[in-house]
Amino acid sequence: MSDAEIGSNKRIPKLEGVRGVLAVGVLVFHVAWQSGVTNFMDQPGNGIWGHLADGLTVMLPPFFVLSGLFLYRPFARAVITGTRGPAVGDFLFRRGLRILPAYWLVVVVALLAVNLQGINSAWDVIRPLLALHFFIPADQPGIALQHTWTVPTELTFYLALPLLAWLAVKFAGTAADAAVRARRATIPAVILLVIGLAWVAYTNNPSFTGPYELWFWPFYYVSAFACGMWLAVATAKAEVTGIASGILRSAARHPNLYWLGALAIYLLNIPKPFGTPGDGTVGGMTQELVGHCLILVFAMLFIIPLAVPEARSRLMDVTLANAPLRYLGRISYGIYLWHVPFQNFFVENGNVFGKTPVIDAMLRGSASFWPLVTFTLVGSVVAATLSYYLLEQPLVRAWNKRSQRRRAAVTEATAEPKVPAGT
Repeated sequence: MSDAEIGSNKRIPKLEGVRGVLAVGVLVFHVAWQSGVTNFMDQPGNGIWGHLADGLTVMLPPFFVLSGLFLYRPFARAVITGTRGPAVGDFLFRRGLRILPAYWLVVVVALLAVNLQGINSAWDVIRPLLALHFFIPADQPGIALQHTWTVPTELTFYLALPLLAWLAVKFAGTAADAAVRARRATIPAVILLVIGLAWVAYTNNPSFTGPYELWFWPFYYVSAFACGMWLAVATAKAEVTGIASGILRSAARHPNLYWLGALAIYLLNIPKPFGTPGDGTVGGMTQELVGHCLILVFAMLFIIPLAVPEARSRLMDVTLANAPLRYLGRISYGIYLWHVPFQNFFVENGNVFGKTPVIDAMLRGSASFWPLVTFTLVGSVVAATLSYYLLEQPLVRAWNKRSQRRRAAVTEATAEPKVPAGT
């Protein structure tokens, strides 16, 4: 995920910090589930704390919203200004370089330390390395890799983004007015939103008989990317035309009200009045759709005031722009990747402990919350730090240096030759 500030190359402290909050929130949710604190189907959790932990499902979609915002924005700006967008090849390589090396490291560790005894062919190794393990899940040894469905989801969005940008260009056509081009640039986002909601309804329909892995296909959360894409167009339009939408103006004037609204949505998402999601009933489908829409609203209320440069909030600065959270935000991708393997290490689940690994549901409640969350958080932060500074950043810096040399060479080659003085 990009660290670039909207309209500049600087880092926004608040947007660094928010990724730290989200990563730790996802970690706490998974630890709470593993330790039996949360409610799960017919298994009651730990009273009010279980319900509050249930509500932390809102912490994942904002990551996808941020991806949609930052990654679609350069394309949206190009559509609005009528200029050429980012080079597709360079964009895809950069995104792959940012997300794949750290992911491959986690896959190798999880396969060797947890799943080695279950590997029966090279295909069992190739599938997760190519991020195909949720598309082709049959007999895939994937303990400690259950959460990595987000990687193929992100990769699919990266691959689709140039096509979506091309569609935006086609929809914008030759319209002379930038505001008109901006409105038309949101059409791909609307299409994705509809696809996402339709997929949620399809996979939760009582007549659905497909594999549960379809819940983890990119279509399930493509609606969150769509929300980020809309925000990308809105902020790019405001920068280009100087005319901000009513939502952005409102967020600039009352940023804390947006967070208050996000808190209300978080609390509203906790009770499940229509049914149990995933139980194969009409009530379960209704509840999943309602919950899905609520977490999208939460994500937008949470992110919008952070994406508006004019928004000023002491509360947001204090809670998000402090050094510890900014650091956690910087390594948030690694925290996300490593926290589930460390949960499995704590409960000694895997061949490295001389045991055949089992699915996490069979170990639910086998560890207390506080020891598990402490071990998982410390281990994930250490592993993420090492991955960030020894693997991810060196590769990114090497690529940036190569790109700078290449651009310098192109500039020198295309520059007009200097005429010697006196000739």
